[in-house]
Amino acid sequence: MSVFDLDDAPNWRGRDVIDRNGHAVGVITDLYVDDASGRPEWAGVRTGMLSHRMTFVPLSEATAHGLRIQVPFDQRQIHEAPSSTPGGHLTAEDEARLFRHYGFDDGPVDGSGADSEFIAPATDRVEEPPGTDTGRRRLRRHVAE
Repeated sequence: MSVFDLDDAPNWRGRDVIDRNGHAVGVITDLYVDDASGRPEWAGVRTGMLSHRMTFVPLSEATAHGLRIQVPFDQRQIHEAPSSTPGGHLTAEDEARLFRHYGFDDGPVDGSGADSEFIAPATDRVEEPPGTDTGRRRLRRHVAE
């Protein structure tokens, strides 16, 4: 088991996510980074083989197990996370709802990797549909070019 490496997080797309008991949850399709720090904070995880549903999972306590990423939540809790529309940004309200669901008080946890120098590369872009009112934004979708 290795500690979550923020510098490697952009390479996590396509990796399987497992819950605290080692059960398969889904596949990481997106990363959401803090607008201010540029650090990855949430993973967008596609659950189920044929499902197009995306669930957000916090990365603050994630650990790498080879090519799989383990999070300290059980499969049911992840599948029951509040729905948020994937897109260019998560609003502060969306994130607060997700934090409550995962048992965090009301904001980001300063978990492993806090001293990382991860910065989203300049070639990355924010993907946001034109004319979308995103409300108060704190996290943006990290899209590798």
